[in-house]
Amino acid sequence: MLLEEQKNSGDSVMSERGTLMLVKFKKYWESYSVILSIAIDLDPRYKLKFVKFCFSKLHPEEIANEKVKVIEHNLQLLFKEYLIPSTTTSLSGDHACSSGSNEMRDAFDEFDEFESQLESSIGKTQLDTYLEEATLVRKTNPNLDVLGFWKDNMHRYPELSLMARDVLSIPLTTVASESTFSIGGRVIGRFRSSILLANAEAKLCTRDWVCGREDLDDGSESDEEDEIVVDLQPYLAKLRGKTLSGLGL
Repeated sequence: MLLEEQKNSGDSVMSERGTLMLVKFKKYWESYSVILSIAIDLDPRYKLKFVKFCFSKLHPEEIANEKVKVIEHNLQLLFKEYLIPSTTTSLSGDHACSSGSNEMRDAFDEFDEFESQLESSIGKTQLDTYLEEATLVRKTNPNLDVLGFWKDNMHRYPELSLMARDVLSIPLTTVASESTFSIGGRVIGRFRSSILLANAEAKLCTRDWVCGREDLDDGSESDEEDEIVVDLQPYLAKLRGKTLSGLGL
């Protein structure tokens, strides 16, 4: 939307740049990521309503509705993959009959399982129930832990919570993995091709720890650097002395 705005602006320079950027942008985003749309559906603050809103901002109503139908169809197909027969939630098994287990189980968890089974028996899936429920108020839940929400509601949505766990754990970008391979190419390079695997892994891990640690206070960090420099001085002096003597100076 920002690129479209710049393309239609009165500034000739920005309009030209926006047009060129928009061409390349559409090249990669001609087909929207289905899995990202499914991920936002599994956020109880947004669900399919947010997907419909986004498509309506980008496309005419007819095209937006078609894209939403595709997302909803794929969402249902993915959920069917998780609908495997399960005996762990049966209330008629030996586990449910033992008095000791009944004492340990929470009554509200049993009710959630009973409600889920009742809805399934009348032809309504866990996904249908979840989508029909009212969305959580976003303003009162700005920092909602979505994975925590599904963990807390896994008794109501046993299969759907597993699907949410898998979908929401997918990395948003491949930058991290690509960066690792790029660093690995510098560790095992043209002039260091026989390094042991354990040493290469140690170098990569050490760099990750050093670059990923939280910054310390300025005072403590500078003290640490000064200490390293002081420790190296004797070795540098010896090396310098050997070099000078080797040259006859």
